[in-house]
Amino acid sequence: MQDLQTLEMDLNAMIARGEMVEATEKYYADDCTFQEGNKEARPGGKAAHIGYLKAIFASVTAVNGLTLHSQTAGDGVTMSEWTFDLSTTNGPVLWNEVLRRRWVDGQVVSERYSRETAPVQPRRSCFWSLLPASGRLGCYTAA
Repeated sequence: MQDLQTLEMDLNAMIARGEMVEATEKYYADDCTFQEGNKEARPGGKAAHIGYLKAIFASVTAVNGLTLHSQTAGDGVTMSEWTFDLSTTNGPVLWNEVLRRRWVDGQVVSERYSRETAPVQPRRSCFWSLLPASGRLGCYTAA
């Protein structure tokens, strides 16, 4: 079996490619628990979590960025820090998330995550040019 750091790195690489469902199928135990913050764990294990992911992705119209900021592995536990920048049918979403995973025999048996949703500024079209007053680069928007 691979060491925990290698497993975590592979799982996170799959997430970075947008393969969340496939990563869940590959690395999570059937009876894995999923808990957001201090809420009760969601029932249903891996199958229910895959349904949860698919429901979220049904509203995603564009993935603007999946950024892994850091990852670490300890004694049966891994953690990773992410930013998910998405466009959805309900508007833009920017999630900053820290995930803690407990592993047994190469499978995640528990995942707990804390998520902060940041305000998203509307995207604007602009072109970059030197600003006359400062001589620095700036974004000019089309009127």
